[in-house]
Amino acid sequence: MTGPVRRYEARQRGFTLIELLVAMAVFAVMAAIAYGGLVSVIDTRDSIDAALDRSKMLQMATWRLQQDIEQVVDRPVRNRFGDAEPAVIGSPVTGLTLTRDGWSNPLGEPRSTLQRVHYQIGPDGHLLRSYYRVLDQAQDSDPVSVALLDGVSQIEWRFLDKNGQWRDRWPPENTGAVSSLSSQASQPPPIAIELRLDTRSWGRLRLLFAMPGAHL
Repeated sequence: MTGPVRRYEARQRGFTLIELLVAMAVFAVMAAIAYGGLVSVIDTRDSIDAALDRSKMLQMATWRLQQDIEQVVDRPVRNRFGDAEPAVIGSPVTGLTLTRDGWSNPLGEPRSTLQRVHYQIGPDGHLLRSYYRVLDQAQDSDPVSVALLDGVSQIEWRFLDKNGQWRDRWPPENTGAVSSLSSQASQPPPIAIELRLDTRSWGRLRLLFAMPGAHL
């Protein structure tokens, strides 16, 4: 009877303390490796999502710029001080202002499809697009501003005239209003507009937009 009892007791014996410690150590190492891999996957996914968001923002900003510039119309306006302005105004200081067509009107409001739009860098490094609800403004006309792109440190506009010369301001002779609406005929829009901007995410970008009917 002694032999079978001892064999039964040997089969019933559990793990020793050393075996448990070794098993726990192996499990801890495997858990640490698995956790590190999971964190790496999550960080990679977050980085990809952030890059996709930045790419989407850049695409939307480029699309908005293209829509505005490629629908420019030669329609002068009156600013809030009553001075006449040409259809396109641009300078390193004031940014870019233009009159565009194609302003959608889904609610059927009694207004024009023309829109006065302005681009500039905001104090927080955003590329801002502003528009007015009316073309010929009054003193209480306030713009509606939307941030298109963040992390912008510098912006440059250039304008191509009919002689193929690039200008850093438009109209070339002055930076602002003209004397009367009738004199607008001598200040047509440029052939093309180039935008150069320095961004935190994309570095230095160069965008070229042609005016309606222009052939570059």
